[in-house]
Amino acid sequence: MINELGKFVIANKLPFSFGESTNYEYFIRVALQPQYRRVPRNTLKCHTQQAYYAYRGNLMNVFRTFDDRVNLNSNTWTSIFGEPFLCVTVNWIDDVWFLQSIICFEAMEESHNGFNIKTRIVNCCKNFNLIDKTFSISLDNATANTKAMDFLKEDPFINMLLGGSLMHVRCCAHILSLCVHEGLGVPSDGLVRRGPLKRTFKLKCDEYGLRRKLLHDAIAYCDVLTKIYNKSRTDGHSFFTNDHWSLAMIIHDVLQIFHNATIIFSYVYEPNIHMIILKYIKIIYSIKQTFETNLGALMKNVLDSVKVKWHIYFNIFPYIYGIAAILDPRVKVERLTSLLYFYYESLGINYDVAYYVNNCKNILERLCELYGAVIQPKSVGSYSKGKSRFGFHGLVLKMQRPDSSISSSSSSLSSSSSSN
Repeated sequence: MINELGKFVIANKLPFSFGESTNYEYFIRVALQPQYRRVPRNTLKCHTQQAYYAYRGNLMNVFRTFDDRVNLNSNTWTSIFGEPFLCVTVNWIDDVWFLQSIICFEAMEESHNGFNIKTRIVNCCKNFNLIDKTFSISLDNATANTKAMDFLKEDPFINMLLGGSLMHVRCCAHILSLCVHEGLGVPSDGLVRRGPLKRTFKLKCDEYGLRRKLLHDAIAYCDVLTKIYNKSRTDGHSFFTNDHWSLAMIIHDVLQIFHNATIIFSYVYEPNIHMIILKYIKIIYSIKQTFETNLGALMKNVLDSVKVKWHIYFNIFPYIYGIAAILDPRVKVERLTSLLYFYYESLGINYDVAYYVNNCKNILERLCELYGAVIQPKSVGSYSKGKSRFGFHGLVLKMQRPDSSISSSSSSLSSSSSSN
């Protein structure tokens, strides 16, 4: 019971003295267990630490014989107690083809520069025996994180897949948010400079989804708001006209596309990397259509600001995005090529699309050779016998029994696919 109480205290960020609470003791004794007695803080701390180190040791033993690759996500945070730390999330596919995740932490009281971030990430990888088993690392767009990746690529002790060509993956949702906030920081002529809707763009909030929702709610009551605010004017002018609401609808539709893309980019238990290029192209297509409308000129300063930020981050797609799109049966090489031509033409960028697609194909071939050398099944197996570790029927049987295990080598290709 003490161990479970420790988990509850840690999950809810409570102090260890919570177990000594008289009110909590009264609640448990009256409602659940009359024989319950308060747990001293030192006892609760000791049991919690023992459970942590036991679980940590088991994970270290698992990764010591782990011969696949994992994906890392890292960011720096500050706890509610004001203590800075670095968080590293490890994702991989286990032996029964399930997505697994663990989170490790490193206290980081020193400066959050590129070298220190790189050092802490390496320490986490060393502690869990993952220093040579990393497929890629996802980071947000902070300058320190970019420098940290440069230091990682220069480290001779880190075994990077294919020379690090797939190592650095920027957080798509974070970059998309930067582009949108860049545009929302610029007022739109005729709508935001005057009228009550300017409050929508003056909100000091981090999520542009809230601004989209406010516009959505305002548009639903456009007739009521127009009558109320226009009636309050005494100079004969109107707060709102039909053009104002038409422009508000255009802004809402553009934000809706960004919002939908952000939701997809934030998937955790569903594959999404194959949709990233498609969503980017859809956003550019939407912006292009907005420019072509009669009210597009009123939003020119907003959309131009978004495009400037967009040019900085999305001139060149990481190869991992192109590889994932090629593996999507709805896209493949031919459609990816045509979509990229449309994308760069819409942005007015002269880019060698054929060179990018050929590099994606070459890297994909090298990945197939690499994992083909690791996975060498002796037999394909048959449905009737169901004895093969690699046959479909055998795999289904294993997945129906999570307590059983498949050879770790059979999950190598799965780990690569999940990472892509």
